[in-house]
Amino acid sequence: MLAIENARIMGSYERSCLIIEDGKILDFGTSDTCEKYRGRAKFLDADGRVLIPGLVDSHMHLLSYALSMRSLDLRGIRSIDELREAVKSRVRVSKPGEWIIGHGWDQENFRDGRYPRKEDLDDICPENPLLLTRICLHAGVLNSRAMKELGIGKDLLFEDELYSAIRKVRSSINKLSLLKAMKRLLSYGITEVHSMDASLEELRILKSVEAPIRVRLYLSEGLSSDDASVDGVKVYADGSFGARTAALREEYEDDPGNFGVLLKGWKEIYALSRSLAERGKVLAVHAIGDRALEEVIKALEMGANNLRIEHASLIPQDLLERLSKAKPQLIAVQPHFTISDWWLGKRLGERVKYAYRFSDMLEVGLKIRGSSDAPVEPENPWMSIEAALTGGELGVKPLSLDQALKMYSPELSIGSEANLTLLDSSPWSLNRYDISGIRASLTIVGGLVAYDPDGLAEGWPSHPIKGL
Repeated sequence: MLAIENARIMGSYERSCLIIEDGKILDFGTSDTCEKYRGRAKFLDADGRVLIPGLVDSHMHLLSYALSMRSLDLRGIRSIDELREAVKSRVRVSKPGEWIIGHGWDQENFRDGRYPRKEDLDDICPENPLLLTRICLHAGVLNSRAMKELGIGKDLLFEDELYSAIRKVRSSINKLSLLKAMKRLLSYGITEVHSMDASLEELRILKSVEAPIRVRLYLSEGLSSDDASVDGVKVYADGSFGARTAALREEYEDDPGNFGVLLKGWKEIYALSRSLAERGKVLAVHAIGDRALEEVIKALEMGANNLRIEHASLIPQDLLERLSKAKPQLIAVQPHFTISDWWLGKRLGERVKYAYRFSDMLEVGLKIRGSSDAPVEPENPWMSIEAALTGGELGVKPLSLDQALKMYSPELSIGSEANLTLLDSSPWSLNRYDISGIRASLTIVGGLVAYDPDGLAEGWPSHPIKGL
């Protein structure tokens, strides 16, 4: 039996004590609660720190995130020439034939105003296959060596062609890389992730390791999998704003005649959801544009009650009203998009006012959950929470701190798994622009200490990853 005392427990500062037994929360309450277990439990003094239920990232790409940790960071690159210099620096320290992966370029930030092509890369990287993905992960570019290795006849890839290439490249991820990625997530206080577009390879790796974080998998392949460790399937109804492939009801403001790409209509979504429901699985549908979202809503209205929506980035008022009645299981949103999509007004014009309506979704009773979409956006949940509090670059209606935290941290309840995070700073004591600097002083998953940089829980049962 384990006890945490002198904590400031999220939800009510009158509660300062929490008891753990057999990996579950046995009890919590005031200091009197701790006295009942004195002599029977091993105590930890939280010294006034804030204790919250462990954070949940409800939409990320775990294997791709692990790959990105050893990838070339291309965020903030301002031109094709800068991109070339970044690639050159990696080529100099890479062995011939070794894959070079880069992520984060955005042609919207380029002075050149265009996508990179193989002609920009072949002369500086002739002996290494190269894959550079756009910030949104819906577009990518290959050099000629990579095209040859993958058997692909084009250098600029979008949507399914890109995902296929990524799956082939990320198969090189090993167990240690995955565990190191998880350790970084634990440092933010994340105790559970929902891994989207998961491959059968990811499923195999996760089964072979003792993962310190709870992972809920949504496969992009092996759709018939009845594996108990798989929660469901993730499919795409459209693409992204950045690549102008998000399906819109009206044409793009900066690309007349282009309405985006609708990848799945409501009939196909409904049929797949029913098939999965028979096996007790959930269908997660990526829908960014309003046209794609409308198709998902139609499937919900027809009775597809095992649907969750990923993104729901553009919600005109008529769709918000229909969505509030259709009630998906949850909507996974990404507050940091309000910062990285600073250019969205160019794409949507006046319609930008209907983008990222987190506050309005909560107001009509929709269940929304926060996420990073890492490696598309930073994995740090506190950066996303800060964006939700400030409205980001798009000036969307901000959330309160309690609203933002509830998107990431579930309610504390007796009998639930002891997934907990002790914070190094109180979110309620910080300026909202400083929230992103919060880190975990201690992260506990299933009653085991998984992250403890300062040795606060010396002698408590811990997970082997703590020694990585």
